[in-house]
Amino acid sequence: MSQQNQRKGLIFTLAAVLTGAVLVAGTMVYILLKTTETPPNLASSTSSDTASSISTINPNLSEAPVETLPTATNTPVPKAQLKEPSTSPPKTNLSNKNLGGVNLANKDLRNMNLQKAQMGGSNLANSNLSGVDLSGANLGGANLSKANLTNANLSNTDLRGANLSSANLKGANLDDAYTDGANLNGAIMP
Repeated sequence: MSQQNQRKGLIFTLAAVLTGAVLVAGTMVYILLKTTETPPNLASSTSSDTASSISTINPNLSEAPVETLPTATNTPVPKAQLKEPSTSPPKTNLSNKNLGGVNLANKDLRNMNLQKAQMGGSNLANSNLSGVDLSGANLGGANLSKANLTNANLSNTDLRGANLSSANLKGANLDDAYTDGANLNGAIMP
């Protein structure tokens, strides 16, 4: 009978130690995730409303630009030194951000920098990613069906298990991209 009690005590002690180890590991993961830099717009949002939050990340364009020309002098400024105002909006930098599982279907993401972004399992179906830098990004298991990826930089991108059916990849850079298990049925290849 005492051996049976010893076994029960040993099992109880082992269960307590393992439970404590799981709690410590979980706490460490939680702390690491909380200290990882996340845009304020995305930190409090859920997957369903993140897509609408991303469209609000663009800076306020209603402010007057800062004067960059020299103050009035007697010497005229050569035309070569005058900069033309940019007609394209500034790129929103989401490089190295965790956007895993986010629903961005049917969105225009052309002005996003998604270099090294973690987007595994994201829904990007019918999205416009033309010319976007996705180099080094994780798109494993992402839905990119019918997405416009023309001239996109997908070098070193993880596309394993991604759905790229009917996606337009014309002119895309796929150097060193991981495509094992990716669905490329009907995709327009570079």
